[in-house]
Amino acid sequence: MFFRVQFRNSFGYTMLEMMIVLSVLSILLCLIFLHISPTQNASSTRHFLDDIQSDLRYTQELAYVNKSSYRFSISPSKGSYSIQGTASTVVKSNEIPEHITIDEGTMGYQIVFGGNGNVQKAGTLYIKDGKEEYKLVVQVGAGRFYIKEL
Repeated sequence: MFFRVQFRNSFGYTMLEMMIVLSVLSILLCLIFLHISPTQNASSTRHFLDDIQSDLRYTQELAYVNKSSYRFSISPSKGSYSIQGTASTVVKSNEIPEHITIDEGTMGYQIVFGGNGNVQKAGTLYIKDGKEEYKLVVQVGAGRFYIKEL
C-alpha cells in the first residue's frame, strides 16, 4: 500500500491577483489616513483650547491665593505660552501646536491677573487653526474670560 501523491491544479490565487488585491487595499488605507488627519487637528485644537482655558483659570487662582500679580504670557515666535510670577519666575509653560496661530487682538500677548483675581486690562486674542477661528475674550470684573468660535 503505497500512497501516491497526485499534483493537480488547485483553485488558488495567482501572484497577479494577490498583487491587485493588496494594491487596492493599500489605496483604501491611504484614503482613510487622509481623512484622519483633519480629525486629529480638530482634536488637537479642542485640546489646546481646553488647556489654555484651564491655564488661565490656574493663573487667576494663583494670583488670588498668593495675593500678588501673575502674568499669562504668549510668545508666538517661540510657539509657547507661560505663567509667570512676580519675579518673572516661570510657574508653568506649555507649547502651542504648530497648526495653531495666535494673533494679538486688543490686549496684546499678556494677560495680567492682580492679587484680587481680576484682570488689569480687558480685551481679545484671536486663535486660528487653519480652517476655524476662535476669539478669546477677557472681561474686566472677577476675571471672566471665554473662548468663542467665530
